[in-house]
Amino acid sequence: MSDELLVTVDVDAELEKVMRSLQKLPDQLAAPQILQKALTSTARKTRNRLIKDTDKRYALSKPDVLKAESKIEANTSENSATIVSKGAMRDIMDFMTQPNSDTAAAAAQVLNSSSMSPLESNGMKAFVTRFSSGHIAIVQRQSGKKYTSTGASARIEKYGSKIDITKIKKLLSPAVPQMLGNKDSVDAAQALALELLNSELDKQIAKALE
Repeated sequence: MSDELLVTVDVDAELEKVMRSLQKLPDQLAAPQILQKALTSTARKTRNRLIKDTDKRYALSKPDVLKAESKIEANTSENSATIVSKGAMRDIMDFMTQPNSDTAAAAAQVLNSSSMSPLESNGMKAFVTRFSSGHIAIVQRQSGKKYTSTGASARIEKYGSKIDITKIKKLLSPAVPQMLGNKDSVDAAQALALELLNSELDKQIAKALE
């Protein structure tokens, strides 16, 4: 499981501006709650931007995973809100793929800037298979690696004596934290967070003063 801290929105960078804005409030006891609401709103909009930029970069067949495996963690004691992503490496089939044919390997496209490429190495062509659990994945045989006698016997019993007992591995691709953690996207998101914080704070103060 991968766990990556992506962007933290806090008041340290512009503390003077924040404190000056909060002085507008007639009830100073409400200031911490209003500040935290502004931080959380800023983090939410920043996360949406980060997801949008990442979706443009990667050829995901199920882009909803970017939202499902990222969240906002608020810390009222530190006056911050952090965008965090957790998730393991993804199946290559979560991206744009083509199944294998009788002669050609299965193919995949991970980046939108790249093209569909055959998945083949050391003469081993990737192919689509269904595991006993029902899970469908693209796998590839591992050159020079065989199943143990127990594993080989089980496969021969299930598929027959002519079955290839070369080990297979499921092909994986970047985890969501790795995709969202692209430096260019994170730098842009951090800049956006700083830009948004004051406007979100003004909105929350205006609501409190209504």
